Amino acid sequence: MRIEPLFSADQIQERVRELAGRLARDYADAPLTVICIAEGARRFVDDLLRQLAQRGVEPERLDVRAERTEGTTLGPVQVEHFDPEGLEGRDVLVADDIADEGATLQAVLEIVSLGEPRSMRTAVLIDKRERRRELVTIDYAAFELEAGWVIGYGMDVDGEYRELDWIGLLKDDRF
Repeated sequence: MRIEPLFSADQIQERVRELAGRLARDYADAPLTVICIAEGARRFVDDLLRQLAQRGVEPERLDVRAERTEGTTLGPVQVEHFDPEGLEGRDVLVADDIADEGATLQAVLEIVSLGEPRSMRTAVLIDKRERRRELVTIDYAAFELEAGWVIGYGMDVDGEYRELDWIGLLKDDRF
């Protein structure tokens, strides 16, 4: 397996800072809830919340386990133990590591909407439109990518490469 570097650790941190700046302006006076929906997104959300706190915005954070991959196989979306009660009247930002087909984001947004939030938006580290099947709007994206399997900075393949500080494109016949 070969890995082609895409985004360095410095590039990632710069884009997260820029994204936090936009979010801080958009949510300066709002009770914001950030919903982190995948294990791969935790590092992105941790850094994003740290940057928001430096700008005086300290949202409530909810971690929701929502996934549809096992290794490299996509299956039905599984959302575990998520009750949207308590989101009424709040601004909600649903954050994920990557928007690919859009199915995971769409499934979580449907559940969030049941809580009747004031607003719902999405933020992703990488907006990858190659295989987009759901009409989900990506409101904030640190990076855009047309195609490929990405790893690093929390994202993995078969549990490997999450710990990388940078993001790479996996070069393998399977992808």
